Amino acid sequence: MGQYNFTSEEISDLIVGALEGGINYWCGKVILVKDRFDKIFKGVKPEDQEKVQYASDLIGLGGELILVDIDEPEERWVLTKEEVLEGIKMYCEENDITEEELMDNYDADSCDQIIQYGLFGEIVFG
Repeated sequence: MGQYNFTSEEISDLIVGALEGGINYWCGKVILVKDRFDKIFKGVKPEDQEKVQYASDLIGLGGELILVDIDEPEERWVLTKEEVLEGIKMYCEENDITEEELMDNYDADSCDQIIQYGLFGEIVFG
């Protein structure tokens, strides 16, 4: 992966693309992960807690989402920022593009692939 530094907003935008059309055919529910006292978002700095307005904000701020399989709800995966960044790397390598090119031209399908590469290391669904 190049030297591109993704902002929390850029990561949030990719997550929006995934949640609002990209992964809906295999992910039936998204759960925001909180600490064991259900008070704060796990992995998010105290000063950033108030910045979490939507599920898509959580990953870019260092939090976690649990993705629930649409057909088998007991099947769940934890999505983190590191996995999204790994998914971006794999997507860019597979499609022979740079991170800048990705950020200039992504859609729900590419967001889906990024999430799958990050979670599974390959395209499992679709």
